[in-house]
Amino acid sequence: MERKKIRFGVIGLGLMGREFCSAISRWCHLLTDGSIPELKGICDTNPATWKWYTDNFPGIEVKTEDYKELIASDKIDAVYCAVPHNLHEQFYTDIINSGKHLLAEKPFGIDIKANSNILKAIERNPG
Repeated sequence: MERKKIRFGVIGLGLMGREFCSAISRWCHLLTDGSIPELKGICDTNPATWKWYTDNFPGIEVKTEDYKELIASDKIDAVYCAVPHNLHEQFYTDIINSGKHLLAEKPFGIDIKANSNILKAIERNPG
């Protein structure tokens, strides 16, 4: 059986973004079956953060300061989002509404209203 590739984009290239990318680079060494993760896109408002990623992941095809450009890309299947808590609601709902799979940091929303809005986006886009 051919292993499916999952093309990840990462929004937020600080410590948690690096930790996630380090983990997916080890993923295939730990498993002999299942999906194969590939880092295909990065996004941060500070382009100086991009260097570590481009040095360590030569397959990156999307580099942008605008997260909406990353989530609109057909080169990305799933998004890991590591942004400050106050941005979770907007970023998470935009990612979910784009049809991409979301790997998210906690807290999912900073209050009940934010959590409710994120849940509504998930209910509208269950895929």
